[in-house]
Amino acid sequence: MRFLLTVRDKLSRFYGKYDTAIRLLFKFAAAFLIFLSIRAAFGQTTAIDHPALLLVLAAVCMLLPSNAIILVASGLVLVHFYGISLEAALVGGGILVIELLVYFSLAPQSAWPLLLTALALGGNMGCVPAVLFGLLGGPLGAVGVAFGTLGGYLIRIVEENGANLHSTAAEAAEAMVQKAAQLIQAVITNREMLVMTAALAAVLLTVYFIRIQAIKYAWMIAAAAGCAVYLAVRIAGAAVFGVPAGALQIAGEILVSLLVGWIAQTMLFHLDYKKTQTVRFEDDEYYYYVKAVPKKKLHRKKRRRRAEGR
Repeated sequence: MRFLLTVRDKLSRFYGKYDTAIRLLFKFAAAFLIFLSIRAAFGQTTAIDHPALLLVLAAVCMLLPSNAIILVASGLVLVHFYGISLEAALVGGGILVIELLVYFSLAPQSAWPLLLTALALGGNMGCVPAVLFGLLGGPLGAVGVAFGTLGGYLIRIVEENGANLHSTAAEAAEAMVQKAAQLIQAVITNREMLVMTAALAAVLLTVYFIRIQAIKYAWMIAAAAGCAVYLAVRIAGAAVFGVPAGALQIAGEILVSLLVGWIAQTMLFHLDYKKTQTVRFEDDEYYYYVKAVPKKKLHRKKRRRRAEGR
């Protein structure tokens, strides 16, 4: 524990000195990883896949608000959709635009929950950002998590089905309509997408509403409760809708989520409940009772100065 407190103290002082540079580098790295994940999801199909171009786009996004990463990533996805087929571009692009319009109208400040959820889904770790932003953010983060999940699954569904559409119509226009209808059907009937969206949004809200309670070890209780909700929804989804739920995958997600929650609590909300004090004071109208819980801090030993000989 002392080691983690030492690390926290050093990181806090380091961030205090270089906060602007750290934020810019984090945005650059996150943007570049997201663009690479889009490239990996579709394969190298267009000229925009060149790593040098992705580096330039990430550098531009580094200097802009976080929502710029969402817009640039959406543009890359639209180009990839068009590279698959015209129907994929029309259907996938239309759904993506609707998602963006709803997101920007409801919770435009939830860019990081959206981006990191979409990124984590690529590694089958969607529960991790839901727990993390439930601890660090507010309830509107559930909107970002939900749309990040929808966007991640939209890419997966269009990539898997967009190039395999078939039509029996003789005319080109009618064939296009039939293919577009098939793709829309594949998107809106994907039960795994719906179950995961509901599960991750429920996890974030559960973690948030327990975390703000005035109880001991609120953060870890909140993280554990969120993981329990995730497990329950995934089991229910498998039993009711037949959505695949790998036991090892879910167990790995839960373990990593709990670890991330524990690290977040240690770094940001590490309290010493053994030294809790209740303070009472009054004014002309009321008595006030305040419970004070001290933070755990690293106590540095003061070096004694050697007395200089006269």
